[in-house]
Amino acid sequence: MNHSKCFQSERRWRRILWAIALVCTNIGVPLHAQTSPAAPEPKSGQSKLPDPPPLAVPPSPSDISPLAPVIAPAVGPRVEAIVSMRDNQGKNAAIASHKQNYELTLKDSEWLDTGVVVSAGELATFKSTGDIIMADAREATPDGIERGWKDLLRQFPLNQAKVGALIGRVSDIGASVPFSIGTSGEVAMPTTGTLYLRINVSSDLSFTGDYKVKIKFAPAPKAKGNAVSATLAAPISTVITPATFDDIPRRVSDVAAGHGHPGDMVNFAIVGTREQVQAAFQAAGWTAVDKSVQEAILDGLLKTLSREAYTAVPMSTLYLFGRPQDMSYSRADPLLVAAERHHLRVWQSDKTVAGRPLWVGSATHDIGFEKDQRTGGVTHKIDPEIDKERDYLLQGFDAAGAFSSAAYVTPSNPLLDARTATGGSFQSDGRILTMELR
Repeated sequence: MNHSKCFQSERRWRRILWAIALVCTNIGVPLHAQTSPAAPEPKSGQSKLPDPPPLAVPPSPSDISPLAPVIAPAVGPRVEAIVSMRDNQGKNAAIASHKQNYELTLKDSEWLDTGVVVSAGELATFKSTGDIIMADAREATPDGIERGWKDLLRQFPLNQAKVGALIGRVSDIGASVPFSIGTSGEVAMPTTGTLYLRINVSSDLSFTGDYKVKIKFAPAPKAKGNAVSATLAAPISTVITPATFDDIPRRVSDVAAGHGHPGDMVNFAIVGTREQVQAAFQAAGWTAVDKSVQEAILDGLLKTLSREAYTAVPMSTLYLFGRPQDMSYSRADPLLVAAERHHLRVWQSDKTVAGRPLWVGSATHDIGFEKDQRTGGVTHKIDPEIDKERDYLLQGFDAAGAFSSAAYVTPSNPLLDARTATGGSFQSDGRILTMELR
């Protein structure tokens, strides 16, 4: 039995090392499918889309149909305000007041629905006791224990937390980010939604025992009268216009100048300072990736020696405004990061909105590998329904409480569909997600 587990671990390590080597070997070229010039714009009279449905959890890759129809654009340039889950649940769902104190017991490895609907900014004080004994005979308390070597091969709900630690999250959408709690601590609820608790163990690591958790809620502190808001005075939907994007390229390129391959679609924009942008991505669970193979090797080695998960695998350099991306971020499971991950690139434009910089970017979802028909090599395959990744970014920022207002902007010449250089295609409704940061 032990020999069988060893062989399985060895094979697993070989697959991981092969995938990482593949990424490092191809880092000089785009690691995802680049795209050829866009199809012609639709003619006047094209059918109008119905109003967009409420946001939902992005489907997993297995749920995606490879024959999904091309989405028709909204008629004409326009701006559509987005209702945040904080506003939607707070106003329309009429959140019922909850008790001030709760006592709960966690005794399995699934997320526990506490049944408590919290409000954004509400303060919760946690105190937990108890212990668990895991299948490998290790004992843990709500503070958790340091990771062992085998834990590097496991998938944890929160990779940044210790093994067996008490963690939580608000809402059950796939893009929401868990947070550490431990034995005690005070946590400001990042958004409005149902509170969930869990013990930070992987699905293959069973345990016995339980944690007793006491929660005490207090209202969020009121802002001081002389506090100055860093956000816009009006919602972004009343400040931004389709004309803002008239001279912003619809797609990135694989060269700084000249005739390169048109690449991913510019599908999101952010209003805020550099510090606000970096803080928002961190709060929403995105990791700034390493910039070079050399940096990746050093960072990966240090992470491995300290028994931490490594997810900052570099991505290729692409160009907008004649220069490489200013920031690169990803969200992925450590075991799948080489093949599957959410990733994006961000550029600062020369525009400002209400005195703050406008950043634009391209977000896509790597879902595996495919053959590059141009070179015969291997490249990343992206999900052709790229609007899902745009909305995944929105949901993550919303769940983290990172923006104060958001809107979809349909520019005057929206990109609707194009064929990738490797023979695939992608589709979009042409809208650009625009978020104003807190």
